[in-house]
Amino acid sequence: MKTSRRTTLGLLGMSALASAALPGLSFAAAEGDRRLVVIFLRGAVDAMTLAPAYGDPNFFSVRGQLADDRPGSGGPHEMRDLDGFFALNPDLPQLHGLYRAKELLVLQATATAYRERSHFDAQDAMDRGGLDAGVKQGWLNRTIAALPGGMRVGRPELAIGLGPTLPLSMRGPERVTSWSLPAESPTSADTLERLAAIYRADAELGPTFDKAVSAVRMAQGMGGKADPSPFVALASAAATFLKAKDGPRIATIDFGNWDSHADQNQRVTPTEANNYFPGRFPRYYVQLDKGMAALKEGLGEAWADTAVLVFTEFGRTVRINGTLGTDHGTASAALLAGGAVAGGRVLADWRGLAEKDLYEGRDLYPTTDIRALFKGVLREHLALSEAGLEGKVFPEAREVKALEGLIRA
Repeated sequence: MKTSRRTTLGLLGMSALASAALPGLSFAAAEGDRRLVVIFLRGAVDAMTLAPAYGDPNFFSVRGQLADDRPGSGGPHEMRDLDGFFALNPDLPQLHGLYRAKELLVLQATATAYRERSHFDAQDAMDRGGLDAGVKQGWLNRTIAALPGGMRVGRPELAIGLGPTLPLSMRGPERVTSWSLPAESPTSADTLERLAAIYRADAELGPTFDKAVSAVRMAQGMGGKADPSPFVALASAAATFLKAKDGPRIATIDFGNWDSHADQNQRVTPTEANNYFPGRFPRYYVQLDKGMAALKEGLGEAWADTAVLVFTEFGRTVRINGTLGTDHGTASAALLAGGAVAGGRVLADWRGLAEKDLYEGRDLYPTTDIRALFKGVLREHLALSEAGLEGKVFPEAREVKALEGLIRA
């Protein structure tokens, strides 16, 4: 990518009986220890709140009340400085710690090839990995087909989608599995054991059922944790699945409702009881931060072999609107975290926040195609070949050059 002076170089079907007894787990027909977690922040995240360019001479004037306190100012909501120009949201202390440990990379001013402002169309384009609505496979499902064969050894499913629905990015002919937090009353231990005794006699279904029981017990065990966010629970579950020797190596998590048209930066002082800001969007950042911390802690030693992509469908307007929020925009920011990541850097071909430098006079200008990030991670971390990347995974984006040096050698 072109760099500017502000570029820092530096996640089988079972019988109806099993499905009813094990709510939350579903089975679907789908090298090594490397893991990839894909987190989609659906709803269009504001890049200037996630990773504000406080060093831009126009930042504070165009952001108005949405601007947090400058790093080092002593204000109650100081941005967390990255490189003297960009910062992280004040509510992301764990992610800031990853940046300082060189396990987090920030990509600014990124977008897909989509240039309209519909959430649904933008999310579909992101999940497909291109604009062709006739494509029915997701880019991650196509990735599974292109992976080195060694990654499949010893594991029945290579990928898992965590959440109530399987995202379009994972759909296609390749076999995947899915898991969600149980919404029904927990199945009793006695019922589980009786069902397990029945299925153990079956050489094929027995081991699969045992895995299902383990997953349900794991979910039930998370019920006592005092955290209001499903995202944190899903991140913990992702870690459990991915660190298993015979578990999947790719996981997806959707974290939605980031559409910040009003009261985007509303904060009140956190209390000892809840330890998070009751304002909706500040609370989401707290949950994102806690979820990433839970993922790292849960993976343990496997964190060293993990890369985590965090992105959104498009950005938001640079200027504040009349309801103290921002409207649908174009470019946003993305994160790449993990022990396998060559982090501690911000990548940004930065045009600026002056009106003449904005896309259509209102949005952060997109300068890097998000697929350059995806391609770089898939090539360097999961060892996809050029033929696989260009011919199978992103055939619409042959002109998009993969970012280099994202993963530790």
